[in-house]
Amino acid sequence: MKYQPARRFALWQLLCLTLVVPLVIAVSLLPLRSIAATTDVAMLQLLWVTWLAQYAGQRWIILSTVSSVLLLNLLFVEPYYTLFVHQGDYVITFGVMLLLGIVIARVSDRLRLELARTKKHLRHRQLLSSKTRQAKMQAELEHSRAMMLRSISHDLRTPLATIMGASSMLADKNLQLSQTQIQQQARNIFNQSTLLSQHFDKVMELSRVQQPQHSICLAACSLSEVIAAAIARRAAVLAELPFELDIATADCIADATLLEIAVANMLENAVKHGHPPYRIEYKQLGEQFILIVGNQIRVTEPHTTAKHKSDGGFGLGTAICQAVMHLHHGQFSARIDETRQRFAACLSWPVTK
Repeated sequence: MKYQPARRFALWQLLCLTLVVPLVIAVSLLPLRSIAATTDVAMLQLLWVTWLAQYAGQRWIILSTVSSVLLLNLLFVEPYYTLFVHQGDYVITFGVMLLLGIVIARVSDRLRLELARTKKHLRHRQLLSSKTRQAKMQAELEHSRAMMLRSISHDLRTPLATIMGASSMLADKNLQLSQTQIQQQARNIFNQSTLLSQHFDKVMELSRVQQPQHSICLAACSLSEVIAAAIARRAAVLAELPFELDIATADCIADATLLEIAVANMLENAVKHGHPPYRIEYKQLGEQFILIVGNQIRVTEPHTTAKHKSDGGFGLGTAICQAVMHLHHGQFSARIDETRQRFAACLSWPVTK
């Protein structure tokens, strides 16, 4: 087996541990020489050899064992202070003691080698785990980027088409438009430009919550304040509308700013794609916070359900809610109750102490 040098002690310290300390142990046991058996002294010396085996290599352990055997013979075997052995059983004692020291040394080195291999294996596994996490994060980032592009394409296609159509009509010299028609097309351009501005605000919100370096700040916050801030964030759409509140508990643990952004988008989707009553439910169920925004489906519009499904699959508001819940280690879901003609969007995230 390859020699494993000591790592905790300098050379002079190892010499002291293998030669001086056994001498000190032997001398300290001299008062017991008349009553202690030679094997008892040998066992006490082997205790020291066993302790030293945890920190020194094989050669040092064997050297310490040899010095202990010599001291045992010199100080505890008659005639004292000589290396002469007049009884065969002492030779056996010395041989067994030396053999045990060698076994302890070899076992200790083997354990030290296995420990080094285990540590190396663990470091390798940690490195692989780190690379796996990095690959997973990169895949999630690419997925988020793709989802963001789909969301932007979905939400900006209609206003851009409307603006282009209205502006081309106004720019066409061969097309005679009345003053009323000109005002109507100008109003269309203004309305769709406002809608584009709102969409770009959402893109900025989505970009903010999807930044890899974003640090989520979890703290106790008032849900009533979060809802009020969310309504203020979309004041042009939500300020004058009534909302039914069913709040079982007033507080939650979350990043208040990110939760506000998610709630604002949920409320806006409810107003745009449904009709009253708009209902906000919040409760703590076990180890989960649950917030639900619901609205009645517009049954008079044949494509209402399709709109909900489309927005739930590709809308920027949905992408923002999913990103916010990802940072909270939670989930965003949306469902339609065809029987009650109700649509509900749900945020759920774990209680973090």
